[in-house]
Amino acid sequence: MNRIPQIALAGNPNVGKTTLFNALTGAHQHVGNWPGVTVEHKSGTLSRSGKSYDIIDLPGIYSLSAQTPDERIAREYILNQQPDLVINIVDASNLERNLYLTTQLMEMQTPMLLVLSMTDLAAQNGISIDYDHLSSHLGYPVFPVILNKSFEIGKLISEIDRALANPSLPAIIHYDEVVETCLKTISNELINQDKATNPRWTALKLIEGDAEIRSRYSVGQLERFDKEINQVLKHRGQNGDAIIADDRYGFIRGLVKDVVKRQSVSQHTFSDRLDKIALNSILGLPVFFGVMYLVFLVAVRLSQPVIDLIDTAFSYLFVEQFAILLQGMNLPEWITLLLSEGLGGGVTTIATFTPPIFFIFVCLSILEDSGYMARAAFIADKFMRRIGLPGKAFIPLIVGFGCTVPAIMATRTLESKRDRIFASLLTPFISCGAKLPVYTFLVLLFFSTKADIVIFSLYMTGVAMALLTGLLLRKTIFKSEPGNFVMELPPYHIPTWRGIFLHTWHRLKDFVLRASKTILLAIILINILQVITLPDPYAVEADGERITVLELSGKLISPIMKPMGLTGENWQASVALVSGIFAKEAVVGTIQSLYQDGNSESDASIRQAFGSWQSAYAFLLFVLLYSPCVAALAMLFREHGKVWLIFSLVYLTLLAWIIAVLFYQISVFNAMSVVWIGICLLLIAAIYFVLNYLGKRMDYALR
Repeated sequence: MNRIPQIALAGNPNVGKTTLFNALTGAHQHVGNWPGVTVEHKSGTLSRSGKSYDIIDLPGIYSLSAQTPDERIAREYILNQQPDLVINIVDASNLERNLYLTTQLMEMQTPMLLVLSMTDLAAQNGISIDYDHLSSHLGYPVFPVILNKSFEIGKLISEIDRALANPSLPAIIHYDEVVETCLKTISNELINQDKATNPRWTALKLIEGDAEIRSRYSVGQLERFDKEINQVLKHRGQNGDAIIADDRYGFIRGLVKDVVKRQSVSQHTFSDRLDKIALNSILGLPVFFGVMYLVFLVAVRLSQPVIDLIDTAFSYLFVEQFAILLQGMNLPEWITLLLSEGLGGGVTTIATFTPPIFFIFVCLSILEDSGYMARAAFIADKFMRRIGLPGKAFIPLIVGFGCTVPAIMATRTLESKRDRIFASLLTPFISCGAKLPVYTFLVLLFFSTKADIVIFSLYMTGVAMALLTGLLLRKTIFKSEPGNFVMELPPYHIPTWRGIFLHTWHRLKDFVLRASKTILLAIILINILQVITLPDPYAVEADGERITVLELSGKLISPIMKPMGLTGENWQASVALVSGIFAKEAVVGTIQSLYQDGNSESDASIRQAFGSWQSAYAFLLFVLLYSPCVAALAMLFREHGKVWLIFSLVYLTLLAWIIAVLFYQISVFNAMSVVWIGICLLLIAAIYFVLNYLGKRMDYALR
C-alpha cells in the first residue's frame, strides 16, 4: 500500500497560510494538540483525482530558531517527521522579510515549493517579481497565487505533484569567507564522527549558539567546536546568531535586488489610509468598541427571527409530537417526560442558541481574515502594558471569545512565566461561546427590545473587569515588568466566503457537539435528581414531607445568593449556577429543565421566579464572572499548578458575588442595601490586603 504524502505548510503569520490550508482541505480538517504540548495544530486531507495528501498547518513563525514554542514545534516537526514536501507561503509584497524563513528551510535541505501570495498587493505597490529568476536562485519551483480570490487549485496541485515526483535541491547560501572556513571544519568533524545527517546545518546551529543542538555534544566536543567558532566571533565582533542573520539578509538583499523591480507608486497604500483611522490614538479605541458592538448587533438582530422560527418548529416536533408518540406507546409517564421534556426540550434549546453563535463566529472570522484583529491587538498594547502585560497577551484574550481552554493554551506563546500566568488568570473574564447561550436565553426573556445592547454590555463588563483585575494584580502580585511586544500589521484583505464559512463551520461544529453533550447530560442528571427525595428540613412540622435533592441543594445555597436578588423560592437559579461549574452551557439546560413544572411553557415561570430585570441582570453578571468551567480549571492546573487553580476559583467566584450584589443593591436601593454595599466594600478591601500579602511572597518567583 502506497504511503500518503505528508505536506507541511510553513510561513510567517498573516501571509495567507490558513486560507491556503482551507482551500486545500475544505471541510476535511482536524484540530488537536502537538504531542506533549498544549499548542493547537490543524491537519487535513486533500483528495483529488484518486490521490490523497495529508496537509499539516504549521504555526505561523518568522524563523526556526526554536526560541518560542511555535518555532520549536515547527522545527521539530520538519526535522523528525521529514514531510515529503514543505509549501512555504511567502508574501510577495514583503519579499525580503519573508525570505528569511525560506533561507532557513533551504539550509535544512527541505523539499519545498514556494507559493507567492498577495501578488495583487505587490502589483498595487509597484512591485514586479521575475518568478523564473527567483526560482533559479533558490533552487525551488515558485508558484504565484492570489489566495483571497478564486484561483485554479488544480494548477497548484499539479505543481505539488511535480515537486513530489522531482524534489529540487536548494541553492547553497554562501557566507563570509571566515564563516565558510569554520563551517567546513566543523562539518568535516561531524561527518567523521557520523553525528549529523545534515552537517552544514548542524554547524550553522553551533555557530548560532543553539542551546538544543549544543546539548547533543560532550564538553570535549564543544570545546573543539568553540575553538573554531571563537575565531569567527573575534573576526566579526558579533554574536554567532547575529553573524549568521546578517549574512542571510545579505544573500536575501542581493536576491531581491536581482529579481524585483519597483515602480514609483503612491507612498500611501489602501491599508495606510485605513490605519489612519483604525490606529489613531484618539479614534482607534472608539472604532474598536464600535466594531465589537456591530458584531453583537448583527448577531442578535439577524438571529432573533430565526430563533423564534426554530423554537416553534422544534418545540412542536421534539416536545409536543414526540410526547404524543411516546404516550401512544404506553410508556410510563416519567419516561415520557424525561424523553420529551428533557431530551426534546434540550434539543430545542441547543437549536435556538445556535443562530446567534453562528453569526458571532461569522463576524469574528471576517475581522480575523480582513486583518483588523491584528490592529485590535496593536490598539490594546498600551492598555495591556498599563495593567502589566505585553500587547501580545491580547491574542489569548481574543481567543477567549471562543473558549477559555484554548485561550489558556494560547498564553504559551508569551515568553515569560510571569506573563503566561498573568494572562491565563484574565482569560476567564472574556465571555466564551458557552456563556452566550445563557445570555441569549435570559436576555431575550427580560430585555427583548434591547437584547443587543444588554449582551454587548455583558461582554464589555467582562473586559472592564479584566482590566481592573489586571491593575489590581500588577499592584500586588505581578509587580515586575512585562515582556516586550513586537507585532507585524498585515495589509487589509477582502476575506473569501469560503474561508469565512469554513472557519465558522469548524468553530460552530466543535462548540455545538460539545454543548449538546453537556446540556443533554445535565438535563438527564437533573431529571434523575428531581425524582430522588429526602425528608424536608424546611417543613414547618415533622409531618413526613419530602423534598427533592435538587431543591434541597438549591435552598441551601439560596441564602448566599439572596443579596443579589435570588430568593429562596428561586432555588432553581442557584442549582443552575452549580451546574455551570461543569460547563457554562449547562446553565441553560438546567434552567429549561427545572422551570418546566410539567409544562413546556416555562418562560412565564422563569420571569415570575426572578421577579425583576435587576435580579436577572445580577444573575447574568454572576454567570459572566464566576469560576471558569471544570475544563478550563483543569487546563489552568496543567499549565500553572494547583495554587493558581485555587486562586482563580476563589477569586473569580468571590468577585462575581460582590459585583452581582453591588449591582442589585444599588439598582433597588433601600435601607438594607447600605449594609450589603458596606459588606461588599469591606470584602474588596480584604481582597486587596490579601493579594498584597501574597505578592510580597510570590512575585520574586515570577520576575
